[in-house]
Amino acid sequence: MFFDDLNEGSFEQCFAFMQSVGNSYIKAYRPIVEKRKDSEYGERERQFQLYHRGRYVEFNLVYDRGTLFGLQTGGRTESILMSLPPKVAWEYQYQPKANSPEAKLYEYYLKPQDWINAN
Repeated sequence: MFFDDLNEGSFEQCFAFMQSVGNSYIKAYRPIVEKRKDSEYGERERQFQLYHRGRYVEFNLVYDRGTLFGLQTGGRTESILMSLPPKVAWEYQYQPKANSPEAKLYEYYLKPQDWINAN
């Protein structure tokens, strides 16, 4: 979530909004971590994680306006790139294996949906 253009309301209102968002993340994320913290994973899951990290790097370097601004204005490249994950992977024309958890992720969650009115 980016707050670059949040400029409505007083400082106190904006700060209260930021705190509310932050507290909501904790409330939503903690149960997921508690449920999954002991889940085992293997090489397939690790490769998928590295691939998705690569997609994050792609987004940051190509589309993120903060990263682009820093690079275009002569910012310290090392400082700008420190936000990137230390290990990533790329795969040309990646397609998950049919019926795998990764395929289900793409099929059900990584496409535009009307989540509010979903059944």
